[in-house]
Amino acid sequence: MQSVRDTATSVLRTLLHDQPTTAAKVTFAWNIAAGATLSRVTECTWSENGTLLVQARDANWRREIQRARPVIAERMQYLLGQDVVRTIVIRDGSVKEK
Repeated sequence: MQSVRDTATSVLRTLLHDQPTTAAKVTFAWNIAAGATLSRVTECTWSENGTLLVQARDANWRREIQRARPVIAERMQYLLGQDVVRTIVIRDGSVKEK
């Protein structure tokens, strides 16, 4: 017997597969793959070259996302396919870039 969580993820994967690859689709997959808590403390920007830029709320959240990156990347690949998100770049949102 398959769990409800696994069934839901499988259904989402099927639904996402039929949709065009857009930034909104990738952000939706991030929200599912990262979970509710990490989704609330991040903002994502995806580019068509396969880079997902994740802006964490602060340095503490950036570290937590770094730790979870392998699991999240695996989930993203399951939901979107191997070549949609090739690189995940995680930045601390409290630091302003020059």
